[in-house]
Amino acid sequence: MLEFLIVTPIVYLFYYVFMINKYDDNGKLKKKKENKFLNKVIDKIKNFLFGAKNEKDEVLLRGRKNKKLKEQKEDIKFPTEVEILMVRYHVDLSKISYKKVLKIVGWMCSIDVGLILGILSYIPLENVYILILIGGVMMIPIILISYAIVGNYLKKKGLTKNV
Repeated sequence: MLEFLIVTPIVYLFYYVFMINKYDDNGKLKKKKENKFLNKVIDKIKNFLFGAKNEKDEVLLRGRKNKKLKEQKEDIKFPTEVEILMVRYHVDLSKISYKKVLKIVGWMCSIDVGLILGILSYIPLENVYILILIGGVMMIPIILISYAIVGNYLKKKGLTKNV
């Protein structure tokens, strides 16, 4: 079980860095400070690679990029883990902060990964492909059970909608 104790905090750390820090307490993406010089260099490289030969082509390339960004900003999507909790267990994000839900989900996912790796380390098989297959089959019920535990925990705390 040493693998469980080592892997779980490492997985949570990666989840925290890549998922939780992106959002503020309201569930919106944090604004990043723009590096204008770096953006100009990236634009020049894109224009060179995609064949912008004059100023009009550069403006067209930038215009397409901005339209895509505007379309993405209008549609707020939650991570799949949070959507599962919202749809299946009716978690109300107005009662609990979005960051707290992400932290709970992050711990849940990291414990799942650590548990699966801990169990697989005790299976005495030489073939890695069979271990990967066993781990993939074990992953589905462990994730479903952990979502049920988290959903029931949030329901007991009164953080769900009354349906």
